[in-house]
Amino acid sequence: MIRVLAIAVAITSVVIAATFIARAASLASPQRPTDAKVLLVPAGAPIPLLEESYGDSDMTPYAVAPPGGVIVQPGTVRVPQPKAPAGPRKVGIQVGHWKLDEVPDELTRLVVQTGTTWNGVKEVDVNLDVAQRVGALLKAKGVAVDIFGAAVPAGYVADAFIALHADGDGTGENSGFKMAHNARRGPFEDRLLQTVREEYAKSTKMDYDGLHVTRSMLGYFVYNWSRYQHAVSPYTPGTILEMGYLSNDDDRAILVDHSDAVAAGIANGLLRFLNETPRDQIFGKELVVPQLPLRSPNPSAP
Repeated sequence: MIRVLAIAVAITSVVIAATFIARAASLASPQRPTDAKVLLVPAGAPIPLLEESYGDSDMTPYAVAPPGGVIVQPGTVRVPQPKAPAGPRKVGIQVGHWKLDEVPDELTRLVVQTGTTWNGVKEVDVNLDVAQRVGALLKAKGVAVDIFGAAVPAGYVADAFIALHADGDGTGENSGFKMAHNARRGPFEDRLLQTVREEYAKSTKMDYDGLHVTRSMLGYFVYNWSRYQHAVSPYTPGTILEMGYLSNDDDRAILVDHSDAVAAGIANGLLRFLNETPRDQIFGKELVVPQLPLRSPNPSAP
């Protein structure tokens, strides 16, 4: 009887010790979500997406979590807020087709997309010239400016971001500028697009060519955060601007001979957006987007 009692006491002691160890281990390691329907997806890992039939060969069910990861719940993807920039307001400018030799492996398809050329005028040269002029105007107003080539830092965070391009139609018939922003991003991109559009039209006297906004613009890789790691944060308001058609004589004359007016229109639009949109609004609320596939399975540059 005494032996049986001793065995029982020993077993009880082992159970108590095991329970204590397990509890201590749980306190020392990350806690799993209590709701089985909530999934924490780390940066770079695949995001589970809803299965839907779109009848569109350009749709892709593939997506990856951006820097900082995401929280997936039924029907939605929550993107944790990044740390807001410190100091003066900050703007990022991408020079379309510039520094293609520096793109990361996930964007190597861009290397062959060198931009349009017309009558000896290269798009990349126009893009770079205007970007530098815009940067100088913004810096004169106390704005911090980063100018990038085709590649941008993963999860880049700023108060605004604009990608600069120039177009060509091969005929010289099309004219005007056009703009777009991606879906599944923060709520301030319509405002950014509109302010730049209005100020650009005012400064350059160019018409807006909304008829020829392309799917490549709507799915532009630098804003496609759930497809590429080297994309700006979805919290960073962003837009792409096709500044005009190099293939059109009138547009080309404006872009080349009146680049100060081109840059002024862009800078005025960005400054107006910053004045109308405080930083605490941009980064003040968690972003929740639909759990759906994105367009543009491959990187594209207009």
